[in-house]
Amino acid sequence: MTHTWRNHAYEVVLAPAANRVVAGLRRPDREGVARALAAELRDGPNADKEFSFGSGIYADAAPEDTEGTIYTATPLSFGGYTALHRRLTADEIERVAKRPDRETPDDGYYVIDILPAETAFRRWPRPV
Repeated sequence: MTHTWRNHAYEVVLAPAANRVVAGLRRPDREGVARALAAELRDGPNADKEFSFGSGIYADAAPEDTEGTIYTATPLSFGGYTALHRRLTADEIERVAKRPDRETPDDGYYVIDILPAETAFRRWPRPV
């Protein structure tokens, strides 16, 4: 589905992990997350709080200095969720445009996962 915000249209494609999160939400929360994804992945209200990292994840290099895909963690304005995403490639946008009843998107994002705020506070078992 093509989403529009600030006169920009972009496609949002959910990876299986992100889809499981959305499917597991109650309806009002699901709609809130969907609205945030449709409006906030490009120049949204928390754009100044985004964190980008390369697929190589080099601690001493800026994302633009790494080779490969750049991933971004964007805090959404709804419910304390954070979207982990990357831009769709030209080939992926072309595949989306070939689907029936679709407009050709200018841009798009592949949402890998959606993290609720409480994931920052969970205690994970440490390997012994």
